[in-house]
Amino acid sequence: MNKQRTGFFLLLILLFTFMLGYGLANVAKSNKIWTGSRKPAINIVNIERSVQKDTPVIFEQEYQRSAKVIVSEFPYQADIIGKTLTEIRKKYSITNGFTIYWQDATLMIHQRVNDWSPGDKSKLRLKEYRSMVAVYQGPDEENDGLLRVTAIRFETLPTQIQQSIREGKYEFEDEQALNDALENMDEYI
Repeated sequence: MNKQRTGFFLLLILLFTFMLGYGLANVAKSNKIWTGSRKPAINIVNIERSVQKDTPVIFEQEYQRSAKVIVSEFPYQADIIGKTLTEIRKKYSITNGFTIYWQDATLMIHQRVNDWSPGDKSKLRLKEYRSMVAVYQGPDEENDGLLRVTAIRFETLPTQIQQSIREGKYEFEDEQALNDALENMDEYI
């Protein structure tokens, strides 16, 4: 019977201490003695990643006047190696048309350019200039400039070729294609 009394007495002490601890915790919490906040066991520091030599970089140039996006290698990649996104954004800011962000492990550099694309700027076309066939360069007929005047008189060309030139159909992407067309017109000099 002594063992039963001892066990019962220990159970009462255990129950009493549990209730006492619970009551003290409620009093401390209601009086804001103990806020219950926990400090981390390990202090985690957010380290911003930087661009390495093997980091893939995609450079997009959006030419607004041409409505074209050209993707190429970033010409100043050596300048950004070892730099963080924050450091790169300081040099290539949004006020200069740059948007820079990480897409997974790839650094994306997007630049908005309020101009024609280099390909559009270098387009060549034939037009009439003071009764002569002339070569113009530029993105379109309204935004081109006279490059040179040929020795071909415009009225010596067949009517169909004259009409095609007036309609802007004699447009070329490079100098070689232009020279080929001019050689074919040499017979009309």
